[in-house]
Amino acid sequence: MDFYNQHLTFKQSSVIIPKAQLQKGMVIQTMYKNQKDKLNPYMLLVLNPDFKRKIHVLSLNKISNYRFNELAKDTGIKIIPKFKKRGLIIPKLIMSESSNRFYYGMLAPRMKKTYNNSYRTLFINSMQLVQIIDYAFDKEVEATLQ
Repeated sequence: MDFYNQHLTFKQSSVIIPKAQLQKGMVIQTMYKNQKDKLNPYMLLVLNPDFKRKIHVLSLNKISNYRFNELAKDTGIKIIPKFKKRGLIIPKLIMSESSNRFYYGMLAPRMKKTYNNSYRTLFINSMQLVQIIDYAFDKEVEATLQ
């Protein structure tokens, strides 16, 4: 099932940003060109913005709003200062060590059942028109705003 349109209903505002300014915890909307040169729309949660010219994300296209709010409740949310948009609190990661710990500790045990195998590694150069989204979380999640 594709939840892309469901997540669009929780988009309050957006700003186009350069790919070089992506940060952990951002909720972004983009068009992604796959290996067959087909452009597809995606809503993504950034886990690691630039590791060897790739980006590690959770595809919200595969996760319901309910499940995304559960994840946000677990991690907490914050305002990303430069863009004044909400994002999840993802630990500052060193890809070789800490992100594996975050992935295997928090995401992997629930990946198939809860997150519908949404973990993706994408080529940054295949992303077009990247926008940071100000996502409207549930009231319970908004209460965790830092």
